[in-house]
Amino acid sequence: MEILRGHDSTGVTDRVVNQLLARLDGAEGGAGGAVLAATSRPDLLDPALLRAGRLHTHVMTSMPPEAARLSILQTLAKDVTISPDVDLGAVAARTEGFSPADLKSLLVTAQLTSLEDQLDNPEESAMKAVVVTKEDIERALEETQPSLSKEQLKFYDTVYKRFRGESLTKEEVTISSELNRQRVTLA
Repeated sequence: MEILRGHDSTGVTDRVVNQLLARLDGAEGGAGGAVLAATSRPDLLDPALLRAGRLHTHVMTSMPPEAARLSILQTLAKDVTISPDVDLGAVAARTEGFSPADLKSLLVTAQLTSLEDQLDNPEESAMKAVVVTKEDIERALEETQPSLSKEQLKFYDTVYKRFRGESLTKEEVTISSELNRQRVTLA
């Protein structure tokens, strides 16, 4: 749902945002403590929500670096039987730009690949436990892509810089102006 007033035909968004602003400001027995909000579309937030005293601290979580991807893969691998020939460090190095969900998708795809191989060759496997091999990971890496492109990551970096009041480069100004033209309502 878009959280920007004046961009729906029913006025529902206006009422929801106005009610939220009133509660944040302390009117109508508003928030008595800290308020934490999260969004995957910061570009659609109403600017009034971001004023000082409301939601004034912004934290962007970017894609995990290699060391974090390795840690995520190790955690996810606890639920998967992985062959000793699989080097999760090498997988982490090859998955730049992958979110934790993308890494989970990679392992699920590798598991499905292993299972399909077993089903295709029932006499060889005798339906044993599904074990993810290096070959399964390689095939999964060919199929699985990061969910956000480099352009989309630049877009979100620009949105975050704009929220923090940082000066933008010429390229970021172009991205920011595109951002203002491409308002969409999410259902």
